[in-house]
Amino acid sequence: MEERQWEGGREGDGQMTFRCRICGECCSHLGLVHVIREDHGNHVYSLLNRYSGDVTRVSVDPDKIHLLGDRSIFEREPEACPFLRDDPARDRVCCIVHATRPDICREFQCWRLLILDREGRQAGRVMGSRHLSTADPSLARFWEERIGPIPGESDAAWDLRVEQVLGEAGYRVVRGDP
Repeated sequence: MEERQWEGGREGDGQMTFRCRICGECCSHLGLVHVIREDHGNHVYSLLNRYSGDVTRVSVDPDKIHLLGDRSIFEREPEACPFLRDDPARDRVCCIVHATRPDICREFQCWRLLILDREGRQAGRVMGSRHLSTADPSLARFWEERIGPIPGESDAAWDLRVEQVLGEAGYRVVRGDP
C-alpha cells in the first residue's frame, strides 16, 4: 500500500501518515478528462487531456498487462479513467499506467481536508472543489446542514471556516498539502 506523509492540521500535531486505500475514487471521473488518442501497439498509448490539450505517451506497467482486457470497472464507474482497472487478486483498483501516468495524476492529492472523529478515526475527506466523501451518515447530515450553507468565499477562508465549524462539533481537521 502506498504511503505519504502529511503535516498535521494544527500546530503541534506532528506527522500523520496518509495511507492510500486504493479505492479508485480519485480516478472515477477522469475518463471525462483523459481519452486514448492513439494505440501505438505493445501496450503503448497516447493519452489526450481534453482540457489542457496535453498529450502524454503512456505504457501499461508490465506487472499489470493482464488487467488491461478487464473493463468491468466501467459498469459501475462509466466515467473512470481509461486506465483504471479492478485488481481482484489484490482486492483493489489500480492505475495500469502508474509508472508513466500524466503529470496531472502525479500532482493529484487525495484530500485537501481530512476529518477525524473524537476518537481520531477518519470520518471523511474533503476533496477537490469542496466535495465531502464519507460513509458516516451523521457527518453527511451535519455537512448538509452546517457546512453546505457556508458562503462561497476563497478556498483558504472556506477551509478555515469549515475547520472551525467541524471543531466546534468535536471533529478534528487535518489539512493536506497546499
